[in-house]
Formats: sequence, C-alpha cells, structure tokens
Amino acid sequence: MPARSHPDHFPAATRLLHWAAAALLIAAFVLGLTLEEWPRGPQRDTAAMLHYSVGTLVLAVAMIRLLRRLLLPQPPVQGSRPVRLAAGAMHWILYAAMIALPVTGAFDRWARGRRLALFGDNVIAAPFPIGGGKLWKEAHELIAYTLVALVVAHVAAAIWHHLVMKDDTLRRMLPAR
Repeated sequence: MPARSHPDHFPAATRLLHWAAAALLIAAFVLGLTLEEWPRGPQRDTAAMLHYSVGTLVLAVAMIRLLRRLLLPQPPVQGSRPVRLAAGAMHWILYAAMIALPVTGAFDRWARGRRLALFGDNVIAAPFPIGGGKLWKEAHELIAYTLVALVVAHVAAAIWHHLVMKDDTLRRMLPAR
C-alpha cells in the first residue's frame, strides 16, 4: 500500500519539484561560477551549453511549481501572522528570482547577438531584437547572487523552525518516511 502524505505535509510531487529546483540551482550556479575559468574552445562551449540547459530546467521547474502553487491547495503555513506573511513573501520572491534568472541569462546572450545552445545542438536565436547589451549580464549575475542569499535565508528559516520553534515546517518538505 503506498504511503500517504500527512495533510499538513506537501504532496510528494511538490517535494520532488522543490528538491529538483534546489539541485538544479546549485548545478547552474556552480557551472556559472566556473564558466569563465574554462579556456576558450569546445570544452568551454560544452560547459556553457550545460549552464544554459540547466538554467532552462530551472525555469521549467519554477514555472511548474508556480502553477501548482496557484492551482492546488497548499498546506497551511505554521506560525504567527508575521511569520506566515514573511514565509509567503519569501516564497513569491524565490519564484520571481528563479524565473528572472534564466530569462536574464537568455536575454544576455541574445542582446550580445549570440544564440542560445540548449541540450546539445538545439540552438535558439533571439525571438525579437533585444537591446541592453551587458546590462542583462549584470542583471543575471545580481539576481544569481541575490538568489543565493535568499536560499541561505530560506534554509536558515527552515532550520530555525525545526530547532527553535520545534514545529514541522522542515519535515513537511522532507521525503516521507
């Protein structure tokens, strides 16, 4: 008999998407940090293609998570009203950043007249003229570092709930036992 979720726990699909987003964000960030270290050539092109591809997966997972959040009932947030408002605001900001990050990355490529190589030889040209040049790269990097700070705050809040508040906030997103 399959294990059922506790009503206050997130469904298995939501938990899977949450942890998939976390893993993809880490992979994209590490690839992005190391991209400039690669010497120009085929290996760097492959690393760049992997960065763009993982970024595209981040966008897809973020959009699916956002749609699920908008369309499906969510377990109630635990804590006082200010805690619930802060948690809600944090989640919406995380969604916005996870969507803006790959979009600004694509716009950076296109604004500099380059195509976006995804998942091997799949190349996407700019869908329309995009100005801004290096502004998109700066926005992309700023959002990336901001997202890192937001994720650190998100993790710290989950740990605080677990260790200090001694509630089930963290357990609700962990795999079911």
